[in-house]
Amino acid sequence: MPTVLRTAYGLFALVIFLLVALLTALPLAVLPRERQRRHAGQRAMRCALMLIGVRIRTDGLDRLPTSPAICVCNHSSQLDGLILFALLPSRYTFVVRAESRRTPLFGFMLERVGVIWMDRADARSGSRTIRVLMRQLAAGRSVAMFPEGTIRPEPGLLPFKIGAYLLACKAQVPLVPLVMRGTRTLFPDRAKLPAHSHIDVSALPPLHAEGRTREDARRLLDTSRRLILERCGEPDTAAA
Repeated sequence: MPTVLRTAYGLFALVIFLLVALLTALPLAVLPRERQRRHAGQRAMRCALMLIGVRIRTDGLDRLPTSPAICVCNHSSQLDGLILFALLPSRYTFVVRAESRRTPLFGFMLERVGVIWMDRADARSGSRTIRVLMRQLAAGRSVAMFPEGTIRPEPGLLPFKIGAYLLACKAQVPLVPLVMRGTRTLFPDRAKLPAHSHIDVSALPPLHAEGRTREDARRLLDTSRRLILERCGEPDTAAA
């Protein structure tokens, strides 16, 4: 696509996202129940993607466990969390870095749909987050996490952090690897404008922890990362 068309599309897409966010803020502010707010947010995100011409192909999401579970997904775009939020059932909650809480409008919307905040600058925040998520799972909720913990502009699957896997072992719930492709083109790290792309999201069969130890969590991490690496179409930065 010529540069002028890419810029025009990026500006159009950004305006659509901002307009949809502004129109969604009111129902998120007034709807009394979190489940209602989640449904409103999901419909808004799906509408925004449709308006900018992004086609999403999914595979296996209809076979996700109906019981509490943890989904882990590769992370390559500024929009990954919002896209998963739009696609996963409303029983899923998300772990979001605390810095996003201070973002105008966006932080308010995330707060209203019930995300779990984690402060990466606080060494004790990870342990507190695990305890909060354990209570969420015990209450019948499910969790979606990005074990890479961050994104980079360059293609490549980053090393996984162990938190999601310790949680799966402690709670003894299924862990579902998700593979997302196409979002690095859509809105990569440090990009100022979106670019047109189509997206594929696949849910792989659930994995189950053999026990509750850190070694069990490490085995679960290695297995899920290998499965995601085989399908994400990007190089292994951990090997490099």
